[in-house]
Amino acid sequence: MTQPAFQSSEHPQMVWQKISTILQDIIPPQSYLTWFKPIEALAYDQKTLTLRIPSQFCHDWIESHYHDPLHQAVKDVLGENIVVMYDINPGKPQIISERIAYREKSAPTSDYTSTLSISASYTHLNPRYRFSNFIEGDCNSFARAAALSLAETPGKNPFNPLLIYGGSGLGKTHLMQAIGNRAVELGRVKKVLYVTSEQFTSDFIKGIQDGKKDVFIKNYRNVDLLLLDDVQFFMTKEKTQEEFFHTFNSLHQVGKLLVFSSDRPPNELNGFDKRLVSRLQWGLVAEVQKPEYETRLAILKNLSKENGIDISDDIAHFLSVHISTNIRSLQSALIQLLAQSSLMGREITLDLAREAIKKQHNQPSYTISVDQIQEMVAREMDIPSDLIRSKTRKKEVVRARHIAMYLTTEYTILTQKTIGLHFGGRNHATVIHAVKVVNELIENNVKVREMIAKIRRDIDIALI
Repeated sequence: MTQPAFQSSEHPQMVWQKISTILQDIIPPQSYLTWFKPIEALAYDQKTLTLRIPSQFCHDWIESHYHDPLHQAVKDVLGENIVVMYDINPGKPQIISERIAYREKSAPTSDYTSTLSISASYTHLNPRYRFSNFIEGDCNSFARAAALSLAETPGKNPFNPLLIYGGSGLGKTHLMQAIGNRAVELGRVKKVLYVTSEQFTSDFIKGIQDGKKDVFIKNYRNVDLLLLDDVQFFMTKEKTQEEFFHTFNSLHQVGKLLVFSSDRPPNELNGFDKRLVSRLQWGLVAEVQKPEYETRLAILKNLSKENGIDISDDIAHFLSVHISTNIRSLQSALIQLLAQSSLMGREITLDLAREAIKKQHNQPSYTISVDQIQEMVAREMDIPSDLIRSKTRKKEVVRARHIAMYLTTEYTILTQKTIGLHFGGRNHATVIHAVKVVNELIENNVKVREMIAKIRRDIDIALI
């Protein structure tokens, strides 16, 4: 047996320093700085070493990619059979998981976990999904308000059922689980069940196959709040729809809460029983849309903070400009960027972000559009972008229009005539005049010169 190099009386940080020294010798420098440098040792005795890790993402990455090196280093320093425990919630100690150095692998378990075995008061809720870390924007404010109202005043709320619909990766699951977590936290409900439509279908089929349909009915109809995700997958499943219909009726008739999500509004659920479509529309139907730039930027910064990832404002802006589809794609890009940095031993830079985006989305070289230039100028000068294309002659709008024309001549290959058409149908002489005016401003006005430099930087960031 390996003899421990430290006794239980040693300070945990001294123990971790020794382990870190070993890790630095076997892990690439950039990977060590990214994943292990932020770790702190909280406690150590002869049986257990407790490490504080900045985020769940960091924990999962270490377990997936560096489990063996870490536990070998622990074994070298502390000996056999040391339990490594992780605190992933600074300020509120909570042990999320544990791994024993070089323990025997447990017997494989079935991938299928039936909801038929449920006995907990609230099930399948992820504590990470809360209203406090849901970024609100114009794209989702109505759905969030309805969800929060339902969670906090369930007995007095007319929004029952609540159906949240929208494309994939826009935060529907986050909102649904936030409802469950908030309702439980406030003691508004006792029994909560969150399931996907696939799980509902699997449990229904298994209940029939095992002769335990009564158990299925008891578990699904004996809850205070049912959260059912992605109901569009019930399309064409007639028997499952029928069971869902009866479950809906049973809960709704006694005032229990029902929250559903779908990738489309109820009237577009082709192949759905008309009675079900009608019931899904009984309460409130709320849409979540693609996040606008400001919301994407806020989401990205929040994701970075939650996962202990430090990215510059330039990189955050770059990712937010180029990934406009959904939140999941933003998260995926962030993980891709971090993986590229860690595995290739490179710093997280704007160039690396460009490479990561190209690989993830297989994008060709990008050309800035006139609309994008107009939006960037309008955002910097705090005016609506549509005014730049309007007929107004207000001084601040005229200046913004001139600057946008000037930058369009610089960053596109469009003719002056074509550029004029993009600015409310103006002629080429207006564009020539705008370029002359802006050149004079750059030479004589420091504030304008600095502002244009900043807009140029934003454009350069946007270009791949």
